[in-house]
Formats: sequence, structure tokens, C-alpha cells
Amino acid sequence: MKLLPRFLTTSLLALALFSPRALLPAAFAAENTAAAVSKVTVTFYGAPAAARGFTWYTDASSLRSDLQLVEKAGSAPDFGKAASFSGRSSASTNAPGEIVHKAEAAGLKPGTEYYFRVGDAALNAWSGIGAFRTAPESGPFTFIDLADTQAKNENESVLSSATIAKAFNTLPHAAFLAVNGDIVDTGNREKQWDWLLGKAAGSLMRTTLLPAAGNHEKQKNSFIEHFHLGTPPGADTGSGAYYSVDYLNAHFIVLNTNENSWTYSDLSRRQVNWLKEDVSAARKRGVGWLIVMLHKGPYTTSSHATDRDIRGFRGVRTRLAPLLARLGVDLVLQGHDHIYARTKPIKEDGTADSPAVTSGTLNGLSIEYASDPKGPIYLIPATAGPKTYYRNKKAGQSYYDLFAVADEHHAAAYGPDKKDPSRPVRGQVQNFTGITIDGSRLTAVSYEIDQSKNGAQPFIIDQFGIVKGSGGLKAGRI
Repeated sequence: MKLLPRFLTTSLLALALFSPRALLPAAFAAENTAAAVSKVTVTFYGAPAAARGFTWYTDASSLRSDLQLVEKAGSAPDFGKAASFSGRSSASTNAPGEIVHKAEAAGLKPGTEYYFRVGDAALNAWSGIGAFRTAPESGPFTFIDLADTQAKNENESVLSSATIAKAFNTLPHAAFLAVNGDIVDTGNREKQWDWLLGKAAGSLMRTTLLPAAGNHEKQKNSFIEHFHLGTPPGADTGSGAYYSVDYLNAHFIVLNTNENSWTYSDLSRRQVNWLKEDVSAARKRGVGWLIVMLHKGPYTTSSHATDRDIRGFRGVRTRLAPLLARLGVDLVLQGHDHIYARTKPIKEDGTADSPAVTSGTLNGLSIEYASDPKGPIYLIPATAGPKTYYRNKKAGQSYYDLFAVADEHHAAAYGPDKKDPSRPVRGQVQNFTGITIDGSRLTAVSYEIDQSKNGAQPFIIDQFGIVKGSGGLKAGRI
């Protein structure tokens, strides 16, 4: 008998034991497989307290795009009393014979849980039943951040989906899931979306996504056709998307690093101008926190840290990072480099700030909160999927002095991958981070899953925080 790889065995067990879908009634299965609904995602579209966006796929027999919502009032919903919304459909760019459906729900109640299903009412073809909770009007919240699920086959999709399931089991009250790009390995290979969104459906049907496009989703429409997002009017979405969302007192800005211009590597001038205008508008609304998400980050510690589009004269470290500091951004969430790292606060001139710190204990471990730092902290939560990278040996000590955490990848302890010795063994270690915002305090706790330790269950590897003495938006310049 052929034995499954250890990571796949533990991942299958995790999906069985910890998938949020296991909490749903058995009746939450699709009702009609004649025009089967697949690849359902829920995203922020409009105000998080009052609206959501939905995307799903069917075959060509279903052209209606119907969405039904029921306010949660018991263990199972009565869709005979549902609020109904109609969307629109179009032919998939990369999946011949498949139809992409999008719809949005608005006018929802704050802090309320809703059941939903999507499909075609005329055919009685519906998805399984999912659920989400709108943002409350006030209070603290937690979200999960991860990057680079990037599974290239079905078995690796099981692994990545198990990471997501374990993250929600660890942080069951997380309000949403932020993904810093490279959701799949090849964006125009639709089967990879089938695998990942299918295997992770138990988790994704119970949350809202805040996704960024990675370079592996830069193929035409491969990102935007899977997520319904409120992009700026006239923005090019062929290679990805940039947009922003207010969630309570935090403003999230999601950038698309698949663009390019003579002025900025990986960004168009139009996108950068939008970024400045977006931050200006957020300041006028009085938001308390500015958080940027992007795939190709300015400050990481593996091979991409010395790429030309990162450190060159137009690179994101050279051109974008000073702007983010100038704008008063608090935290930058990155992907692309498949290793865990965290900087000190980075000032506009590229040097590290040394703010006053408040020390304490959290989860039985020490934690330090930076008080009113003069620049954003850059975090890369390593990878939630199979592929890991070694620490960059060319960056130099002066560069690493900018980091609070810049260790070798923990998967390196298991040796090189047999198929690709330039990288640590594939599938051994995954990571994610839980971030809580409570008024003027932000707390981040990062977790690791090692397939050979702790029963392949998450354990803490790092935690840090930021506190604002003024309780408001950091000073910045547009």
C-alpha cells in the first residue's frame, strides 16, 4: 500500500477535525448538481457593516446569478424567508465552458450573522450554505493574515487548506481572512483554483476574504474573476486589483504589485496617485489605523530581497517604502518571499526608528509594544502553503539590522528539498498571523505549523504590538 506524505496525512486530518464547515448542518449541501456551483468566495464590497460581495462559478447551463440571505435565527436557515439579490454573469477568461457570477448584498444590519447561498433559482441549483457576520459598530476585532498558499497540485491544496482551517481553529472569532497574494501557483490554470477553493470551502464559506494579487495571479483576469471587489473607477484589473476597506477604526489598503511604470517598479503611477488620495480621504474620516497589504514587499529576508524591482532605483523599497512612511502607515503586510520576518519601524529615510516600548506578557510569553513609532513595521508571515525559501545571504548586515526578527527559515533544519535543493524541504512548515486591533492598541501573534512537532498543530513563534499614545491616526504627509 502506498503511504501518503506526512504533511498530507496530517492535513487531511485537520480538514476533517477543524474545518468550520463541520459546524454547518448536513442540509448545507448543494441542492442540484445539474449546474453545480463552485469556487464561492465572499469579499468586502461596500461598507463591512452593511454589505458583502459574492463570486461563484457554474457551467454554461446556468446564466442567472441569484443570491439569498437569511438572518441567523436558529441552527438551520429558512430560505423561504430569504432576502434575494440578483447579480450578473460572464464567460470565464481562463476556464472554457464556465460562467463567472458576481452579486452583492447591501442594506444589512451591523454585527449580524447571515446565512447565504448562491446559484440559479430557476434551476434550483444552489451552493452549499455559508455564513458571515457583518462588522459591528464598535469594539475590538481580530483578523488572520497569511500569504502564498500557492499550491500547484491537489495534494498541496489539501495542505494549504489545512493551514487555513487550523488558523480559524486557533482564532475562531476572526472577523476575516487577509491573504497577501499567490493564492495559487499559476493563475490561468483554473484547476488550481478548483483545488484550493474547493478544499478550503469549509473555511471560506464561513468568513470574508481580503485578498491581494500575487505575481502568480498576474495572468489576464485570473485574480479579479475570483473575487468581487470595490476597485476604483477606471482601474485596470487585468493583472490584479487595488482597493481599500474601512473595518471599524482601521483602514486597509490593498495594492497590486503586478503593474509597472517608468517611475515605479511593480506599480503604475495611477495606482500610486490613488494611494495618496485614498489615504487623504481616510484621514478626513478620522480612521485610527492605516494598514497596507501587498505581495511584493519592500522589506523581506529571502531571495527576493535583493531583486531589482525591490531594491533598484524604481524598486518598492526605494520608491514606495518612503512614501508609506510619509503617509503615516502603521503596518505593512507582505508576501512573495516565503520566509518569516519582521522589521523594526522603518522611517522615511530608510533607517530604523527606536521608539519607546512597553513590555508585558501575553500567552505566557513576553511581548513589546512600540509606542508611536515613526514609520511602519513590515511583516511577512512566511507561507501558508508548501514552498519555503532560505534566508538571503547577499543582503548584508546593515540591511538585517533593520529587522527585529530575521531568522533562517525553520524548515531549513530539515535539509534541502529533494526535487529542488536550492530551497528547504517542501511542505514541512507553514505559518499565519493573528492581528487584533483594540482602540489605540494593535497586537500581532504569529504561529507556526511544523508537520513534525506539536502534533502538527499551531504554536507561537513571535508576537509584537503597536500602541498609540494619542489614540488616533499617526501624523503623516500626503
